[in-house]
Amino acid sequence: MKPARSTPRITTSLGRFAAATRTGSRVLWPVVALAVLGLLGPTSSAAQEEPPAVMRIAPEPPQPLDISPGGAFWRALVFPGWGHAAIDSHGRGGFYFAAQTATIYTLLRTRVRLGEAQDRVRLREAVLLDRLAAQGETDFDAIQGRLDEDAALSELRNLLDSRKEQQEDMVALGLFFLFIGAADAYVSAHLARFPEPLDIATGQGPTGPTVELTLRLPLSR
Repeated sequence: MKPARSTPRITTSLGRFAAATRTGSRVLWPVVALAVLGLLGPTSSAAQEEPPAVMRIAPEPPQPLDISPGGAFWRALVFPGWGHAAIDSHGRGGFYFAAQTATIYTLLRTRVRLGEAQDRVRLREAVLLDRLAAQGETDFDAIQGRLDEDAALSELRNLLDSRKEQQEDMVALGLFFLFIGAADAYVSAHLARFPEPLDIATGQGPTGPTVELTLRLPLSR
């Protein structure tokens, strides 16, 4: 009969344990929720306070040159574009080489045309002098007057003067390109020894992507 008496006590104990478990779970769930929020809260706020990621493009260090600025200057005087090629500035060297080549070509063509104009003037003068000699004209001033009055000879002389002016212009242009190319090679050789003065930084700002440009200029003391 003892097992029959112990059954209500076991049932009562189980009921009390289940009630305690339900009560403890009601108290435990808010505590667990607060703990989880406490762990997640600082992490999210710290993530919001972190600075935006920035990508910087660092300038490349200058490469050592095997030529001085004076050497680049003299090379550019000897041969157009040579001074720039020595400092790896092939684009600028190509420009001055093409400019000098075109100038020299135009100058040579102008000299050929100048020689043709001189030959035509001499031929016309010789024809007129033969006519005047056949007419018995011997006075020097009269001969010069007859030559100046000839319209064909006047046109040829004007053409000869125009060819001479073109030749002078081409010589001046060639000298200009020669010295400006040498000066540019000298300055380029100096600048090639300095690093790139531009620094580019990109990142994410509060309103969207941002790009920052920084310009550095060396100042001499």
